[in-house]
Amino acid sequence: MGLHGRCKGPGPYPPAVWCCLITGLLTSFLLDVVVGSGSYSSSLCDWSGSGLTEDPADRLVHQLYFQCPRGRVTWTFPTSAIRITFKSGNLDEDFLACFKTSATSSGVNIYKETQSTLKMLVVLNSLELRRDFYEEGKAHRTVSPNSGASEVHCFSSENGRATLFLEASLDNLGIVKQIVDIHYLLEPLPSSHPHQSVEDCRPCNDSEIMRSFCSSDFAVKSSMRDVMHDSISQTAFIDLSISHVFRQRDHIFTPASHSRYSGVVVKPLRCGVRWGEGHFLMMGSFVLGQARLGCSPRYSQARRIAKDFTARGLNECDLDDIIHLHHNSKH
Repeated sequence: MGLHGRCKGPGPYPPAVWCCLITGLLTSFLLDVVVGSGSYSSSLCDWSGSGLTEDPADRLVHQLYFQCPRGRVTWTFPTSAIRITFKSGNLDEDFLACFKTSATSSGVNIYKETQSTLKMLVVLNSLELRRDFYEEGKAHRTVSPNSGASEVHCFSSENGRATLFLEASLDNLGIVKQIVDIHYLLEPLPSSHPHQSVEDCRPCNDSEIMRSFCSSDFAVKSSMRDVMHDSISQTAFIDLSISHVFRQRDHIFTPASHSRYSGVVVKPLRCGVRWGEGHFLMMGSFVLGQARLGCSPRYSQARRIAKDFTARGLNECDLDDIIHLHHNSKH
């Protein structure tokens, strides 16, 4: 099912911007996910597509609707515009919408749409704005910095909806491959849940540890190489040496030497994470392009709990991998 808007927009503003404001009122009743034709595809929470099949002169505005707590949007060779509407699982309940673009994203401007205005949030300059020049016989390239890239942007919904408008750069001719990669997260407004945090610092109990192993985005046996504290972002970055990957989503961790993996997980600075010796079962979620650490018991503790839950028939999934995985002498 596809929906396309076609506008010639008057005045100095880009035609797609005018089209967004007009079509916004006409499309609010549609299904949760609506995507265009051609090479566009979607899952319930994620979407990916390419503008190669589109004629930039048509100024088509593709409408996307999501009703997921988190997901990802990937747009290659962006042309014209995409309007993304988010809704909470609880209809008409307002929420906080957050998103983050990858550092390599380029070729679009991202706006927050309200009932009558568009507010620019992120400028992702086109790669075609990068200019080659020669000095002393060597090629050089100037790069215009992207404003707001890799930063987390959050804003409150209105009447249970939040809308982003992605407009392809007008100078984007489709010659150089541009990629826009966005991770989004919807969570309750802090005012309505004053005691709720995206991540809780307290240690997980036995049931939470086993439930996390069964349902988290990643679960690895690892040791800490280093812990770095960033006071600006209020985040602790934990560098891991991973001996076994039970599960991972979106290739969070990358292969390293000696059949091991490496990667970085994050935790709020207020949790006071410190380096610790030994092996841990580290689990968590992949949110806004980062691996957020949740439950992280010592591996010996996790193995003991897995044996106990399996013996008593309390396991929610198969825990044999934890029990029978060959483990080192240090835990």
